[in-house]
Amino acid sequence: MPVIKEKLETQFSEVYKTLNTEQQIAVDTLDGPVMVIAGPGTGKTQILAARIGKILLDTDALPENILCLTYTDAGVVAMRKRLQQFIGADAYKVNIYTFHAFCNDVIQDNLSFFEKTSLDPISDLEKVEYFKELIDNFSKEHPLKRYRGDVYYEADPLGHLFSTMKREGWSPEYIHDRINDYVKQLADDESYIYKNTRAGKWQKGDRKPAYDEELKRMEKLRAAVNEFQNYQEIMRVNKRYDFDDMINWVIKAFEENQNLLADYQERFQYILVDEFQDTSGTQNRIVQLLISYWERPNVFVVGDDDQSIYRFQGANVQNT
Repeated sequence: MPVIKEKLETQFSEVYKTLNTEQQIAVDTLDGPVMVIAGPGTGKTQILAARIGKILLDTDALPENILCLTYTDAGVVAMRKRLQQFIGADAYKVNIYTFHAFCNDVIQDNLSFFEKTSLDPISDLEKVEYFKELIDNFSKEHPLKRYRGDVYYEADPLGHLFSTMKREGWSPEYIHDRINDYVKQLADDESYIYKNTRAGKWQKGDRKPAYDEELKRMEKLRAAVNEFQNYQEIMRVNKRYDFDDMINWVIKAFEENQNLLADYQERFQYILVDEFQDTSGTQNRIVQLLISYWERPNVFVVGDDDQSIYRFQGANVQNT
């Protein structure tokens, strides 16, 4: 059913009055990019819902032309519930997704672009088994090979590394380049060189043991990064994928198929992103691709400037 504008106007007016001046300006600015920095408990969901109400009241956009991306399933539920108070059943026509759910829908609606019809999501148990298989295949000289204690100790660090690589869109080549840069900096870092003559084993100008330890750590990181493609091959052979893979598949499809990307760009005239500070590099890339058609895109992002969230989620601060 169409939006009943009289009801929407009444509901919007009531909510609008509860916003402060800065929030009202953000809601009223419908054209071009807008960023709202808001701390916890400042009514971010209220601002987003009011923004959507304003779009429906003051433009020709339909609920289907609005895309709202948020970080958690709980955020989707909260936004949908708040919108229902504004526009009733039409709240279910507004596209409200987590990033993973959005990418999953893109894949399911365009299977011919992805050729993933026989793949299933990986389970936690399967993930454990695949990392064991990966480690079992390490050569005897592998820097991460262990013969005592927990021989699978590296499984969790590898899992964290691979997930970060996928979320941030970091290729093995990219990380190797960063390691090379870091090692060059180490060679010129005077903090790793003894400044004074010392009795015994080390003399002035000698490198401290910490230098060799840092080089060894970089060697292990290189070895870990080199296993990324091997792990992906294990998943491919077993016809499995994880949520981070979905986002990268959609990025690749959007970048390589302009018609596919244009379809979504034309569909979504207004894009809103909640909890923007938590977006990873690949999630941010999805947003960039969707808005890349317009010189001044109608994108509205709301975030919390609490730096602890960046650290906790591993999000990329540069996204802001």
